Amino acid sequence: MTTRTRNLTAVALASALVIAACGSDDEAATESDDTSEDTTDAADDAGDDEAAGDDEAAGAAAAGDDEAAGDDAEAVESLLIWADERKVEPLESIAPAFTEATGIELQIELVPFEDIREQVTQAGPAGEGPDVFAGAHDWTGELAANGLIDVIDLGGSEDQFVPVSLQGCNFEGQNYAVPYGTEAIALYRNTDLAPDAPATWDDLVASCDAAAAANCVVMPGGGDATDAYHNYPFVSAFGGFIFAYDDSTGFDASQVGLDSAETVQGITFLEEQVGAGVVASTNYDTAKNLFLAGDAAYWITGPWELGGTREQTDVAFDVSLIPQIGDAPAQPFTGAQGFFLSAFSENPLLAQSFLLDFIATDDTMSALYDADPRGTAWVNQQGLLADDPQVAVFDASAANGIPMPNIPQMGSVWGPLGDNLLLVRNEELSADEAMTTAAEAVRSAVGG
Repeated sequence: MTTRTRNLTAVALASALVIAACGSDDEAATESDDTSEDTTDAADDAGDDEAAGDDEAAGAAAAGDDEAAGDDAEAVESLLIWADERKVEPLESIAPAFTEATGIELQIELVPFEDIREQVTQAGPAGEGPDVFAGAHDWTGELAANGLIDVIDLGGSEDQFVPVSLQGCNFEGQNYAVPYGTEAIALYRNTDLAPDAPATWDDLVASCDAAAAANCVVMPGGGDATDAYHNYPFVSAFGGFIFAYDDSTGFDASQVGLDSAETVQGITFLEEQVGAGVVASTNYDTAKNLFLAGDAAYWITGPWELGGTREQTDVAFDVSLIPQIGDAPAQPFTGAQGFFLSAFSENPLLAQSFLLDFIATDDTMSALYDADPRGTAWVNQQGLLADDPQVAVFDASAANGIPMPNIPQMGSVWGPLGDNLLLVRNEELSADEAMTTAAEAVRSAVGG
Protein backbone atom coordinates (compact mmCIF):
# COMPACT_ATOMS: atom_id res chain seq x y z
CA MET A 1 0.00 0.00 0.00
CA THR A 2 1.43 3.42 -0.97
CA THR A 3 1.83 6.29 1.47
CA ARG A 4 -0.89 8.22 -0.32
CA THR A 5 -3.28 5.27 -0.11
CA ARG A 6 -2.56 4.81 3.59
CA ASN A 7 -3.19 8.48 4.25
CA LEU A 8 -6.45 8.56 2.32
CA THR A 9 -7.55 5.35 4.00
CA ALA A 10 -6.96 7.01 7.34
CA VAL A 11 -8.97 10.02 6.23
CA ALA A 12 -11.78 7.78 4.98
CA LEU A 13 -11.82 6.06 8.36
CA ALA A 14 -11.96 9.40 10.13
CA SER A 15 -14.79 10.51 7.85
CA ALA A 16 -16.66 7.28 8.54
CA LEU A 17 -16.38 7.96 12.26
CA VAL A 18 -17.81 11.42 11.68
CA ILE A 19 -20.78 9.94 9.81
CA ALA A 20 -21.33 7.42 12.56
CA ALA A 21 -21.12 10.15 15.18
CA CYS A 22 -23.73 12.16 13.29
CA GLY A 23 -26.26 9.30 13.37
CA SER A 24 -29.87 9.80 14.50
CA ASP A 25 -31.01 9.98 18.12
CA ASP A 26 -33.09 6.87 17.48
CA GLU A 27 -29.99 4.87 16.54
CA ALA A 28 -28.22 6.07 19.68
CA ALA A 29 -31.24 5.18 21.80
CA THR A 30 -31.45 1.70 20.25
CA GLU A 31 -27.78 1.09 21.00
CA SER A 32 -28.34 2.23 24.58
CA ASP A 33 -31.35 -0.08 24.98
CA ASP A 34 -29.42 -3.02 23.54
CA THR A 35 -26.56 -2.38 25.93
CA SER A 36 -28.93 -2.18 28.89
CA GLU A 37 -30.65 -5.45 27.92
CA ASP A 38 -27.35 -7.27 27.59
CA THR A 39 -26.17 -5.95 30.92
CA THR A 40 -29.43 -6.90 32.64
CA ASP A 41 -29.36 -10.44 31.25
CA ALA A 42 -25.81 -10.95 32.40
CA ALA A 43 -26.64 -9.66 35.87
CA ASP A 44 -29.80 -11.70 36.65
CA ASP A 45 -28.02 -14.03 39.07
CA ALA A 46 -26.45 -11.10 40.90
CA GLY A 47 -29.82 -9.62 41.87
CA ASP A 48 -32.08 -6.87 40.65
CA ASP A 49 -30.32 -4.07 42.53
CA GLU A 50 -26.97 -4.85 40.95
CA ALA A 51 -28.61 -5.14 37.54
CA ALA A 52 -30.26 -1.76 38.01
CA GLY A 53 -26.92 -0.29 38.98
CA ASP A 54 -25.39 -1.79 35.86
CA ASP A 55 -28.24 -0.34 33.79
CA GLU A 56 -27.55 3.12 35.19
CA ALA A 57 -23.82 2.81 34.49
CA ALA A 58 -24.45 1.58 30.97
CA GLY A 59 -26.88 4.42 30.33
CA ALA A 60 -24.38 6.95 31.62
CA ALA A 61 -21.62 5.45 29.49
CA ALA A 62 -23.83 5.53 26.41
CA ALA A 63 -24.72 9.17 27.08
CA GLY A 64 -21.05 9.98 27.53
CA ASP A 65 -20.22 8.23 24.27
CA ASP A 66 -22.93 10.21 22.48
CA GLU A 67 -21.58 13.47 23.87
CA ALA A 68 -17.99 12.60 22.90
CA ALA A 69 -19.12 11.55 19.44
CA GLY A 70 -20.93 14.85 19.10
CA ASP A 71 -17.76 16.68 20.07
CA ASP A 72 -15.75 14.71 17.51
CA ALA A 73 -18.31 15.41 14.83
CA GLU A 74 -18.16 19.12 15.55
CA ALA A 75 -14.35 19.06 15.57
CA VAL A 76 -14.04 17.63 12.07
CA GLU A 77 -16.66 19.61 10.21
CA SER A 78 -13.86 21.59 8.55
CA LEU A 79 -10.12 22.07 8.32
CA LEU A 80 -8.87 25.65 8.65
CA ILE A 81 -5.86 26.84 6.63
CA TRP A 82 -4.18 30.23 7.03
CA ALA A 83 -2.31 31.52 3.99
CA ASP A 84 -1.19 34.80 2.46
CA GLU A 85 -2.68 36.26 -0.70
CA ARG A 86 -0.33 34.46 -3.09
CA LYS A 87 -1.35 31.04 -1.84
CA VAL A 88 -5.08 31.42 -1.39
CA GLU A 89 -6.02 30.72 -5.01
CA PRO A 90 -3.86 27.57 -5.37
CA LEU A 91 -5.31 26.24 -2.11
CA GLU A 92 -8.87 27.02 -3.15
CA SER A 93 -8.30 25.01 -6.33
CA ILE A 94 -7.71 21.81 -4.34
CA ALA A 95 -10.51 22.33 -1.83
CA PRO A 96 -13.18 20.47 -3.86
CA ALA A 97 -10.98 17.38 -4.22
CA PHE A 98 -10.23 17.37 -0.50
CA THR A 99 -13.92 17.66 0.38
CA GLU A 100 -14.86 14.94 -2.11
CA ALA A 101 -12.28 12.57 -0.65
CA THR A 102 -13.00 13.28 3.01
CA GLY A 103 -16.46 14.81 3.27
CA ILE A 104 -14.88 17.67 5.18
CA GLU A 105 -14.89 21.33 4.20
CA LEU A 106 -11.55 23.07 3.60
CA GLN A 107 -11.68 26.62 4.92
CA ILE A 108 -8.96 28.93 3.63
CA GLU A 109 -8.49 32.20 5.44
CA LEU A 110 -6.36 35.04 4.06
CA VAL A 111 -3.82 36.34 6.58
CA PRO A 112 -0.99 38.70 5.55
CA PHE A 113 2.28 36.79 5.55
CA GLU A 114 3.94 39.20 7.94
CA ASP A 115 1.12 38.67 10.46
CA ILE A 116 0.85 34.88 10.40
CA ARG A 117 3.54 34.02 12.94
CA GLU A 118 2.32 36.47 15.58
CA GLN A 119 -1.31 35.52 15.11
CA VAL A 120 -0.51 31.79 15.33
CA THR A 121 1.37 32.45 18.57
CA GLN A 122 -1.68 34.16 20.04
CA ALA A 123 -4.58 32.26 18.50
CA GLY A 124 -3.22 28.70 18.71
CA PRO A 125 -3.12 28.38 22.51
CA ALA A 126 -6.54 30.08 22.70
CA GLY A 127 -8.05 27.39 20.46
CA GLU A 128 -8.84 29.88 17.71
CA GLY A 129 -5.98 29.26 15.31
CA PRO A 130 -5.66 27.26 12.10
CA ASP A 131 -5.01 23.57 11.66
CA VAL A 132 -2.37 24.32 9.01
CA PHE A 133 -0.62 27.57 8.10
CA ALA A 134 1.92 28.82 5.59
CA GLY A 135 5.18 30.26 6.86
CA ALA A 136 8.92 30.69 6.56
CA HIS A 137 11.40 27.99 7.56
CA ASP A 138 13.28 30.30 9.93
CA TRP A 139 10.19 30.38 12.17
CA THR A 140 10.64 26.66 12.83
CA GLY A 141 12.90 26.71 15.87
CA GLU A 142 10.97 29.34 17.77
CA LEU A 143 7.57 27.80 17.06
CA ALA A 144 8.73 24.27 17.85
CA ALA A 145 10.54 25.28 21.03
CA ASN A 146 7.38 27.04 22.22
CA GLY A 147 5.19 24.01 21.47
CA LEU A 148 3.19 25.74 18.73
CA ILE A 149 3.81 23.29 15.86
CA ASP A 150 3.88 19.51 15.55
CA VAL A 151 6.34 17.21 13.82
CA ILE A 152 5.31 16.19 10.29
CA ASP A 153 6.17 12.69 9.13
CA LEU A 154 6.82 12.86 5.38
CA GLY A 155 6.19 9.12 5.11
CA GLY A 156 9.25 8.27 3.06
CA SER A 157 8.71 11.03 0.50
CA GLU A 158 11.78 13.02 1.52
CA ASP A 159 13.48 12.44 -1.84
CA GLN A 160 10.72 14.43 -3.54
CA PHE A 161 11.96 17.62 -1.88
CA VAL A 162 15.07 19.71 -2.61
CA PRO A 163 17.44 18.77 0.26
CA VAL A 164 18.17 22.32 1.43
CA SER A 165 14.44 22.96 1.87
CA LEU A 166 14.12 20.03 4.27
CA GLN A 167 17.27 21.09 6.09
CA GLY A 168 15.63 24.44 6.71
CA CYS A 169 12.55 22.80 8.23
CA ASN A 170 14.58 20.49 10.50
CA PHE A 171 14.79 21.38 14.17
CA GLU A 172 16.62 19.09 16.60
CA GLY A 173 16.43 16.23 14.13
CA GLN A 174 12.68 16.47 13.44
CA ASN A 175 10.85 17.74 10.36
CA TYR A 176 8.24 20.43 11.02
CA ALA A 177 6.96 21.51 7.60
CA VAL A 178 6.07 20.49 4.08
CA PRO A 179 8.22 22.91 2.07
CA TYR A 180 7.05 24.21 -1.28
CA GLY A 181 9.36 27.12 -2.16
CA THR A 182 12.95 28.27 -1.83
CA GLU A 183 14.72 31.54 -2.39
CA ALA A 184 18.24 32.89 -2.35
CA ILE A 185 20.05 35.91 -3.67
CA ALA A 186 21.88 35.90 -7.00
CA LEU A 187 23.64 38.35 -9.31
CA TYR A 188 21.68 40.76 -11.50
CA ARG A 189 23.85 41.85 -14.41
CA ASN A 190 23.61 44.86 -16.72
CA THR A 191 24.30 43.08 -19.99
CA ASP A 192 25.36 46.28 -21.76
CA LEU A 193 28.19 46.69 -19.24
CA ALA A 194 28.86 43.00 -18.60
CA PRO A 195 27.67 40.80 -21.49
CA ASP A 196 28.88 37.50 -20.02
CA ALA A 197 28.11 35.92 -16.68
CA PRO A 198 31.27 35.84 -14.52
CA ALA A 199 32.21 32.39 -13.27
CA THR A 200 34.67 33.69 -10.68
CA TRP A 201 35.04 36.90 -8.74
CA ASP A 202 38.16 37.69 -10.76
CA ASP A 203 36.04 37.49 -13.91
CA LEU A 204 33.59 39.95 -12.36
CA VAL A 205 36.30 42.46 -11.53
CA ALA A 206 37.79 42.16 -15.01
CA SER A 207 34.42 42.86 -16.62
CA CYS A 208 33.95 45.99 -14.53
CA ASP A 209 37.42 47.21 -15.48
CA ALA A 210 36.71 46.59 -19.15
CA ALA A 211 33.42 48.48 -19.02
CA ALA A 212 34.81 51.32 -16.87
CA ALA A 213 31.60 50.98 -14.83
CA ALA A 214 30.89 53.80 -12.38
CA ASN A 215 29.82 51.17 -9.85
CA CYS A 216 30.86 47.54 -10.13
CA VAL A 217 28.87 45.68 -7.44
CA VAL A 218 26.05 47.24 -5.46
CA MET A 219 24.21 45.43 -2.69
CA PRO A 220 22.58 46.17 0.66
CA GLY A 221 24.52 46.27 3.92
CA GLY A 222 26.49 49.48 3.49
CA GLY A 223 25.83 53.18 3.78
CA ASP A 224 23.42 53.82 6.63
CA ALA A 225 21.71 50.43 6.96
CA THR A 226 22.83 47.02 8.18
CA ASP A 227 22.10 43.85 6.21
CA ALA A 228 23.82 40.66 7.33
CA TYR A 229 21.66 38.58 4.99
CA HIS A 230 22.98 39.99 1.71
CA ASN A 231 26.59 39.89 2.96
CA TYR A 232 26.48 36.23 3.96
CA PRO A 233 28.14 34.86 0.78
CA PHE A 234 31.33 36.52 2.00
CA VAL A 235 30.96 34.94 5.46
CA SER A 236 30.71 31.50 3.85
CA ALA A 237 33.12 32.06 0.94
CA PHE A 238 36.01 30.10 2.49
CA GLY A 239 33.98 27.83 4.77
CA GLY A 240 32.91 30.34 7.42
CA PHE A 241 29.67 29.96 9.35
CA ILE A 242 27.49 31.44 12.07
CA PHE A 243 26.51 28.28 13.96
CA ALA A 244 27.84 24.78 13.34
CA TYR A 245 25.43 22.67 11.31
CA ASP A 246 24.77 18.94 11.11
CA ASP A 247 22.33 17.43 8.59
CA SER A 248 20.76 15.14 11.17
CA THR A 249 20.40 17.54 14.10
CA GLY A 250 20.43 21.03 12.58
CA PHE A 251 22.20 24.07 13.98
CA ASP A 252 24.23 24.06 17.20
CA ALA A 253 24.22 27.44 18.94
CA SER A 254 26.96 26.33 21.31
CA GLN A 255 29.42 26.46 18.39
CA VAL A 256 29.73 30.02 17.10
CA GLY A 257 31.92 30.38 14.02
CA LEU A 258 31.87 34.11 13.32
CA ASP A 259 35.48 34.55 14.44
CA SER A 260 36.76 31.34 12.85
CA ALA A 261 39.73 31.65 10.52
CA GLU A 262 37.49 30.79 7.56
CA THR A 263 34.92 33.48 8.39
CA VAL A 264 37.58 36.12 8.96
CA GLN A 265 39.17 35.18 5.63
CA GLY A 266 35.85 35.73 3.85
CA ILE A 267 35.21 39.10 5.46
CA THR A 268 38.82 40.13 4.83
CA PHE A 269 38.15 39.44 1.15
CA LEU A 270 35.06 41.66 1.36
CA GLU A 271 37.12 44.36 3.07
CA GLU A 272 39.62 44.23 0.21
CA GLN A 273 36.87 44.53 -2.41
CA VAL A 274 35.45 47.56 -0.65
CA GLY A 275 38.90 49.13 -0.47
CA ALA A 276 39.49 48.48 -4.17
CA GLY A 277 36.18 50.12 -5.11
CA VAL A 278 34.67 46.88 -6.42
CA VAL A 279 31.90 46.70 -3.79
CA ALA A 280 30.17 50.00 -3.14
CA SER A 281 28.95 51.09 0.29
CA THR A 282 25.23 51.14 -0.52
CA ASN A 283 22.06 50.52 1.44
CA TYR A 284 19.14 48.59 -0.08
CA ASP A 285 17.42 51.45 -1.87
CA THR A 286 20.60 53.05 -3.18
CA ALA A 287 21.81 49.75 -4.60
CA LYS A 288 18.49 49.16 -6.32
CA ASN A 289 18.21 52.65 -7.75
CA LEU A 290 21.76 52.63 -9.12
CA PHE A 291 21.14 49.37 -10.96
CA LEU A 292 17.75 50.38 -12.33
CA ALA A 293 19.28 53.63 -13.59
CA GLY A 294 21.99 51.74 -15.45
CA ASP A 295 24.74 53.07 -13.17
CA ALA A 296 25.96 49.72 -11.81
CA ALA A 297 27.24 46.64 -13.57
CA TYR A 298 26.05 44.16 -10.93
CA TRP A 299 23.44 44.06 -8.19
CA ILE A 300 23.27 41.31 -5.59
CA THR A 301 19.74 40.69 -4.32
CA GLY A 302 16.88 38.19 -4.49
CA PRO A 303 14.05 36.96 -6.72
CA TRP A 304 11.53 39.25 -5.02
CA GLU A 305 12.98 42.07 -7.14
CA LEU A 306 12.72 40.22 -10.45
CA GLY A 307 9.18 41.17 -11.40
CA GLY A 308 9.65 44.80 -10.47
CA THR A 309 12.95 45.03 -12.31
CA ARG A 310 11.34 43.68 -15.46
CA GLU A 311 8.67 46.35 -15.23
CA GLN A 312 10.59 49.35 -13.90
CA THR A 313 13.70 49.67 -16.06
CA ASP A 314 14.76 49.77 -19.66
CA VAL A 315 18.19 48.47 -18.68
CA ALA A 316 18.98 45.18 -20.38
CA PHE A 317 19.77 42.67 -17.67
CA ASP A 318 20.15 39.02 -16.89
CA VAL A 319 20.65 36.95 -13.77
CA SER A 320 23.50 34.58 -12.93
CA LEU A 321 24.93 32.85 -9.88
CA ILE A 322 27.08 34.86 -7.51
CA PRO A 323 30.59 34.11 -8.84
CA GLN A 324 32.84 31.74 -6.99
CA ILE A 325 35.16 33.41 -4.47
CA GLY A 326 36.88 30.50 -2.73
CA ASP A 327 37.26 26.88 -3.77
CA ALA A 328 33.53 26.14 -3.91
CA PRO A 329 30.44 27.77 -5.43
CA ALA A 330 29.16 30.82 -3.57
CA GLN A 331 26.87 29.81 -0.72
CA PRO A 332 24.20 32.38 0.11
CA PHE A 333 21.52 31.96 2.72
CA THR A 334 18.64 29.86 1.43
CA GLY A 335 15.15 30.58 2.66
CA ALA A 336 12.34 28.08 2.40
CA GLN A 337 8.60 28.43 2.74
CA GLY A 338 6.28 25.65 3.72
CA PHE A 339 3.12 24.57 5.48
CA PHE A 340 3.17 23.91 9.22
CA LEU A 341 0.86 21.75 11.34
CA SER A 342 -0.44 23.55 14.41
CA ALA A 343 0.12 21.74 17.69
CA PHE A 344 -3.37 22.91 18.66
CA SER A 345 -5.16 21.34 15.70
CA GLU A 346 -8.04 19.16 16.83
CA ASN A 347 -7.72 17.22 13.58
CA PRO A 348 -4.03 16.33 13.24
CA LEU A 349 -4.69 13.16 11.22
CA LEU A 350 -6.74 15.04 8.66
CA ALA A 351 -4.28 17.93 8.61
CA GLN A 352 -1.36 15.58 8.01
CA SER A 353 -3.23 13.87 5.19
CA PHE A 354 -4.07 17.24 3.65
CA LEU A 355 -0.37 18.12 3.62
CA LEU A 356 0.89 14.83 2.21
CA ASP A 357 -1.95 13.98 -0.18
CA PHE A 358 -3.06 17.39 -1.43
CA ILE A 359 -0.10 19.76 -0.99
CA ALA A 360 2.80 17.41 -1.79
CA THR A 361 1.67 16.73 -5.36
CA ASP A 362 2.93 17.84 -8.76
CA ASP A 363 -0.24 19.80 -9.54
CA THR A 364 -0.33 21.73 -6.27
CA MET A 365 3.39 22.47 -6.26
CA SER A 366 3.07 23.75 -9.83
CA ALA A 367 0.13 25.96 -8.87
CA LEU A 368 2.01 27.38 -5.88
CA TYR A 369 4.99 28.13 -8.10
CA ASP A 370 2.84 29.81 -10.75
CA ALA A 371 1.30 32.02 -8.08
CA ASP A 372 4.71 33.08 -6.72
CA PRO A 373 7.53 32.19 -9.14
CA ARG A 374 10.70 31.98 -7.09
CA GLY A 375 12.60 28.77 -6.41
CA THR A 376 10.86 25.48 -5.73
CA ALA A 377 11.26 22.89 -3.00
CA TRP A 378 9.68 20.18 -5.17
CA VAL A 379 12.14 18.15 -7.22
CA ASN A 380 9.71 17.44 -10.04
CA GLN A 381 9.04 21.14 -10.45
CA GLN A 382 12.70 22.01 -10.98
CA GLY A 383 12.74 20.64 -14.51
CA LEU A 384 9.88 22.96 -15.46
CA LEU A 385 11.76 26.13 -14.53
CA ALA A 386 13.56 26.15 -17.90
CA ASP A 387 10.66 28.22 -19.21
CA ASP A 388 12.05 31.12 -17.16
CA PRO A 389 15.86 30.88 -17.09
CA GLN A 390 16.21 33.80 -14.68
CA VAL A 391 13.99 32.12 -12.10
CA ALA A 392 15.93 28.90 -12.70
CA VAL A 393 19.13 30.74 -11.70
CA PHE A 394 17.60 31.75 -8.37
CA ASP A 395 16.50 28.17 -7.88
CA ALA A 396 20.05 26.95 -8.53
CA SER A 397 21.43 29.57 -6.14
CA ALA A 398 19.08 28.31 -3.43
CA ALA A 399 20.18 24.73 -4.06
CA ASN A 400 23.82 25.81 -3.60
CA GLY A 401 23.05 27.69 -0.40
CA ILE A 402 22.84 26.89 3.26
CA PRO A 403 19.52 27.26 5.08
CA MET A 404 19.30 30.43 7.08
CA PRO A 405 19.53 29.24 10.71
CA ASN A 406 16.08 28.46 12.06
CA ILE A 407 16.92 28.24 15.76
CA PRO A 408 15.65 30.85 18.25
CA GLN A 409 19.23 31.97 18.99
CA MET A 410 19.48 33.44 15.48
CA GLY A 411 17.61 36.43 16.82
CA SER A 412 20.77 37.32 18.73
CA VAL A 413 22.90 37.28 15.57
CA TRP A 414 21.35 39.75 13.16
CA GLY A 415 22.19 42.82 15.19
CA PRO A 416 25.86 42.16 16.07
CA LEU A 417 26.69 40.65 12.67
CA GLY A 418 24.91 43.33 10.66
CA ASP A 419 26.38 46.17 12.73
CA ASN A 420 29.93 44.92 12.37
CA LEU A 421 29.64 44.10 8.67
CA LEU A 422 28.35 47.63 8.13
CA LEU A 423 31.53 48.98 9.71
CA VAL A 424 33.58 46.84 7.31
CA ARG A 425 31.53 47.99 4.32
CA ASN A 426 32.05 51.62 5.39
CA GLU A 427 35.80 51.07 5.97
CA GLU A 428 35.51 51.91 9.66
CA LEU A 429 36.68 48.58 11.10
CA SER A 430 38.92 45.73 9.98
CA ALA A 431 37.48 42.31 9.22
CA ASP A 432 39.32 40.70 12.11
CA GLU A 433 38.09 43.26 14.65
CA ALA A 434 34.56 43.16 13.29
CA MET A 435 34.20 39.41 13.42
CA THR A 436 35.81 39.14 16.85
CA THR A 437 33.38 41.72 18.21
CA ALA A 438 30.38 40.07 16.54
CA ALA A 439 31.31 36.60 17.79
CA GLU A 440 31.79 37.80 21.37
CA ALA A 441 28.41 39.52 21.34
CA VAL A 442 26.66 36.43 20.00
CA ARG A 443 28.35 34.10 22.50
CA SER A 444 27.39 36.40 25.33
CA ALA A 445 23.77 36.44 24.17
CA VAL A 446 23.33 32.71 23.51
CA GLY A 447 25.74 31.30 26.07
CA GLY A 448 27.82 29.58 23.38
